[in-house]
Amino acid sequence: MRRYKNKLSSKEKLLKAAETLFATKGFKEVSVREIAACADVNSALVGYYFGSKQGLFNDVYQAHAIPLSNERMRRLSAITQRGRKPSIEEILEAWLLPWLRSGSEWGESALNLRLTANISMERWSHAKKALPAMERTHTAFIKVLQDCVPHLSKDILMWRMHFLMGAFTFGVRNPGPLLAFSKRRCNPADLEAALNQMLPYAVAGFSAPAPSPQKR
Repeated sequence: MRRYKNKLSSKEKLLKAAETLFATKGFKEVSVREIAACADVNSALVGYYFGSKQGLFNDVYQAHAIPLSNERMRRLSAITQRGRKPSIEEILEAWLLPWLRSGSEWGESALNLRLTANISMERWSHAKKALPAMERTHTAFIKVLQDCVPHLSKDILMWRMHFLMGAFTFGVRNPGPLLAFSKRRCNPADLEAALNQMLPYAVAGFSAPAPSPQKR
């Protein structure tokens, strides 16, 4: 596991180490001792700076979620300025691209996606600090999507956004089956390729008609 540069403070080292470990292993599988060893600092500093592993997790998540939400809003504003009506593809690209542009300073471009996937699976209910910004962003994107596909209800669009996020994060977090079945020709770690495949798939999904009423 990477050990962090001496130019960082002990708190920064812990944040960087925890970021990588939570992204690669999840919350439950990472111990305070392991985070401290990766950061090359005393494990007591986790309690000193963050109170607990949960407190450290909250700070790591907020550090990812807030900039991600801000970048999405910036891109959404750019494609809707002066009342312009963007295409579904432009809207979904504005949602997905910030994930691909938010890697760490060491070039680990899938880090934020893996962190999001692990959080979604096991710690979502604890990620409360970043929820207002995330909800604001989600609401703004749903509203613009509704203008593009007025035949779909807000609830249907929320379902489809949920599936889009799940498909993209799962693909990065669990690449094994695709790598095996394609004999490594298709690699989810290539995020540019993943985006190129996901966009037309997602556009088709968001353009599809509303589902028929359920039969009882």
